[in-house]
Amino acid sequence: MNVEKIIYEKSNIIKSAVNFPLFYLGARMFIRAKYREDKVTKISYLYALDLVKHVYSKKSKKIMMNIFAPSEIFYALDMYPLLPEVAAGFLAAFGLIRRALSESEAILGNSDVCSVHRGVVGLSKLKIFPTPDFLVSYTKPCFSPVFSFALTKDLNGGEIYIIDSYEDIDYLASQIEMLYYNLTKRLGVKDGINRLKKAITLSNEAYKYFEEIKDLRREYVVMDGKNFLDYAGMIFSVFGSKYGVEFFKSLRDEIKERIKRGDIIEPKVRLYWMHLGPYFKTDFFQWLNSKGAYIVFEESTSISWEKLDVSNPFESLAKKLVNFKAFSTLEDRVNTALENVEKYKADGVIIFNQWGCRQGSVPAYIIRQKLVSEGIPSIVIDGDLVDELNFPKEQIKTRVEAFLEVIS
Repeated sequence: MNVEKIIYEKSNIIKSAVNFPLFYLGARMFIRAKYREDKVTKISYLYALDLVKHVYSKKSKKIMMNIFAPSEIFYALDMYPLLPEVAAGFLAAFGLIRRALSESEAILGNSDVCSVHRGVVGLSKLKIFPTPDFLVSYTKPCFSPVFSFALTKDLNGGEIYIIDSYEDIDYLASQIEMLYYNLTKRLGVKDGINRLKKAITLSNEAYKYFEEIKDLRREYVVMDGKNFLDYAGMIFSVFGSKYGVEFFKSLRDEIKERIKRGDIIEPKVRLYWMHLGPYFKTDFFQWLNSKGAYIVFEESTSISWEKLDVSNPFESLAKKLVNFKAFSTLEDRVNTALENVEKYKADGVIIFNQWGCRQGSVPAYIIRQKLVSEGIPSIVIDGDLVDELNFPKEQIKTRVEAFLEVIS
């Protein structure tokens, strides 16, 4: 079976199937049976199934958002936000992004652009994504979504809303409030504030488990950080939903259970990972583990914020966005790295440098210099999140092996 051909040439069949009750129920039963013992994966796939069902439903309104946009306001309105960047990574994990990357070049003119957003543009051109009613982009961690969403609008339609990351709490809160009430009006929602309070409550509950996970990881290594790089899609997507609570609680419980069983990893080398990592299939992380090196914490998991105030939701959400220090300014990223290296007792830092990422690649080597000046061994590896052609694996292994020998 040629899965790629089905995805790209028979996508209408898939879009119709997920809304057929028997198919949907059968898929849920299959996921529950196959991952009965793996609750974390089970919840992730059940969420993905419900997301696909929602975004391809003829009845529902469709919304696209970039990572770091406040997902709580969309779940409050019974919308499952589709994150195109996460979708590109998901397809890359199954080796299904190549055609979308190729298609994007006819629009972008070259491949010297972040591959994630090349994938977004290609998937939009190929009509894999549903026609969006709304597209919401927050201008963190970068401006690329603003441009890829604009191209998506040109290709498929929809209204674009931009949340400016200008770090003034009142200004940011007013933007979020204006967006939320505009959406409630467009959707005919009457009890918008009560709905938002419920989503905020769910977000707080999920965040409590998320913080517990980070605290447990300070004391124990029970799984490699590569798992958490893979969980980034959930971290960015599910706060404000019931799935957020279920996912982070299950992950917390899984970590505690491994600790209780004594399934503790004793790394020879403890690594802190900056940026995201490749989502296509590669043995790089298994190779790292074979050298005794494990990622004990990662930048993408280090996002933190204050508990959201149910009585003041818009200001709370504004503070949450401002508090995202990961993928932020050079100074914020360095300070966050210094804090996490100490907190998680890392021996060294790997800075992943995404090809075509203006926000990440420009400061990568400066960040390394600053960390080295603080006595922290650091290395930059140039690679790609979704395009394996830009990931010279053996060359990277040679450099990283020398790095590990120095710090081990």
